[in-house]
Amino acid sequence: MKITIFTLLTIMLLVSAASAHRLWINVFESHAHKPPHAMVSLGWGHSLPMDDILTSTTSRVEIDSFIMLNPAMEKIELALPPYEINAPDTITADVDIYTADMASHKITLKEDSRQGVYQFGTISKPTFYTSYRDKKGRQRMQLKPLSEIDDLGHVINSLKYQAFAKSYLTVGSWSQPQPLGHGLEIIPRTDLSNISVGDEVEVDVLFYGKPLSVTAKSMDYIVAYSSSFGQSGDFFIGSYLVDGKAQFRVQSSGQWIIGIYHKDDVTPDGSLKDLVGKAQQVYHSATLTFNVK
Repeated sequence: MKITIFTLLTIMLLVSAASAHRLWINVFESHAHKPPHAMVSLGWGHSLPMDDILTSTTSRVEIDSFIMLNPAMEKIELALPPYEINAPDTITADVDIYTADMASHKITLKEDSRQGVYQFGTISKPTFYTSYRDKKGRQRMQLKPLSEIDDLGHVINSLKYQAFAKSYLTVGSWSQPQPLGHGLEIIPRTDLSNISVGDEVEVDVLFYGKPLSVTAKSMDYIVAYSSSFGQSGDFFIGSYLVDGKAQFRVQSSGQWIIGIYHKDDVTPDGSLKDLVGKAQQVYHSATLTFNVK
């Protein structure tokens, strides 16, 4: 079979978007002064807490929304990082130095801050990848939905990719957080404010509001790892989803991330029917981060 540059580009994009980089939220509390505060930022890549910049030339992501919700589910918009492909600010014989905005925020609490769980959520802008033959039979690749391609002939591959991420800050007592309505969403059923090594963490995973489960069509499972467990050796804990539920036992202290990728077909009668005519498949990723004592 002849492999063209367009096919290679499609494969590279699929690998980059659907199986390599993850988007996550870092939330680190500081109790050195009263009242305490939290440092919140975005992470992108492989390794916690920081791996790559959001606008890397090799793999990048554009943020569509970044929000904080207080315990009453009142939304506060957080500043978005600019989306400009980075060039190095300084070039030497040894290194290239880039300035990067990872959407860092300092969240300072007050003496009378509302008690409960503060949720942080971010969503990337959807990215469309379309590989096709034009009306003259030439193979092409565009970062557009099918509906925006004028010379569309035969579709080779067409997909939409989007990333979702969540994390929490607990003030006082933990309470069960409500779903944020993300396309792919991990919701804890365990108190994440008081996790120690050896504790079991249970989660629900929803795909457009419905429980996601392993099937012959889609072997869906979560992965969990930490900067103190598995990360350097690409080793992780995995748990298949059954009726939208999965669980694992924490193996070490530090920051942990739970992640999932899910692929689904676009059909006229399915949950993705609004994408009919725009893409044939979706690739979604979701993460949830928390800290272990």
